[in-house]
Amino acid sequence: MNTNTMFGNVTGNDALSSPGYPQGITRLSSDRVARIKELAQKASQTFPPPFKDEPQKENILQLEHTPHESRRIASLVLELGQEAVKIRASALVDSGSTGAISPGYPSMDELEKELGGVDGFFTLFGCHYAGMFSNPRMHILFDTRDKEDSESSALDHGKRIASTLLDLWYNTNYFSSLGRGFSGAFKVVSTHEKAKNCPMRPSSQQTKLPKGAGHRANKRFTVKQRDSWLGHVILAADQCGTSKEFQTKLGSWLAMTVSAYAPFYNEETGKLDWMEETLYGNQS
Repeated sequence: MNTNTMFGNVTGNDALSSPGYPQGITRLSSDRVARIKELAQKASQTFPPPFKDEPQKENILQLEHTPHESRRIASLVLELGQEAVKIRASALVDSGSTGAISPGYPSMDELEKELGGVDGFFTLFGCHYAGMFSNPRMHILFDTRDKEDSESSALDHGKRIASTLLDLWYNTNYFSSLGRGFSGAFKVVSTHEKAKNCPMRPSSQQTKLPKGAGHRANKRFTVKQRDSWLGHVILAADQCGTSKEFQTKLGSWLAMTVSAYAPFYNEETGKLDWMEETLYGNQS
């Protein structure tokens, strides 16, 4: 597929130089372009909160000092993610170990129509990370003790995941342009491992599961973290002014595909949700 289209501004699969908004011919109105430009600039100036070398309180969303807006957004994105999980199709069995990609993701034409092209897609995920940085349930997954991590903006993070998805969907090479290796799909394994082991996570999330499983046990993302991650994507798509149809399509595809990173720890039941992954089939 030729991704160097007449829409947007990214050519040669260069994510690094993208400003996050279309500068050339686009199918978006001038107001929509201005909106995405504003969001891109905000995401480029938004950074993860300072690292604290101690576990987060188990009930941090209920503590009095937690800002009301943080609680509201955390509740909203959780609900959005839970709804996406309810309507998702089943993932391909053992996609985490086979690397198989299920169909149903947005087309390049849809990205151009909804976001002005690839540039806007970078900003969508920049907004996604800006939201997670402010969510007490999610920001404790960002171990920023390394200077590079602390100085990586929400837009930087957004470009990484957006490039990974573009490369998987369209066989492009956006991720390699970021100078972080040849494949985002490969890089995510170590990224997730670092997040799972972040010492800011509540003590209940510092346990390797399943207990007694030896080397197969691992610290797990929780079901609520999974659903909140999904919800932040959907909310970001709404902030960028995309249609409800696009939000549903992207959200439900990601809700299906996230099975590749199962199992997820259910904080309420204490059980692991393996989704479509075979027991111990995925070690990430």
